[in-house]
Amino acid sequence: MRTLPRATMYAGLYFTDQDGHPLALRSAQKAEAWQLPGGNVDHGDVTPFAAAVRECREETGIAFTGPPSLLLTHFLGPGSGWPCAKVGFVFDGGVLTAGELDRIVVDPAEHSGWLVQPLPEWRKTMSSRLFARIAALAEARGTGRAALLTEPGDAM
Repeated sequence: MRTLPRATMYAGLYFTDQDGHPLALRSAQKAEAWQLPGGNVDHGDVTPFAAAVRECREETGIAFTGPPSLLLTHFLGPGSGWPCAKVGFVFDGGVLTAGELDRIVVDPAEHSGWLVQPLPEWRKTMSSRLFARIAALAEARGTGRAALLTEPGDAM
């Protein structure tokens, strides 16, 4: 029906190391692109949190067992590269020890590696769009208040 809204959804987990430095994965398709562990909510995923946990396990081997703690709701308007709006939910994955980080195994079809570094270094390393998400996540975790981030699409 034409009156039904069209939107897709993604979900992810935000992890840091013991020094508070965020974790991101390097895209296998675009070497300059960095992503949080997560992905699209698929048909059959019960909740966005379940999708985040599933995607994280598939992409990193991390079997997250913590509770759902929402840090960020993210809205992206439709654009020339994607005709639908997209809504994202990013949950707090917590702090990973050095040993847990060393056990990360990325799916080579999706990611070529991972990196943990201080927030100011991420500003230089990743796109401004993803850095805005990482910065909002760091602030949300630090304040204990979930963030809302909106990005208008091309047509807005």
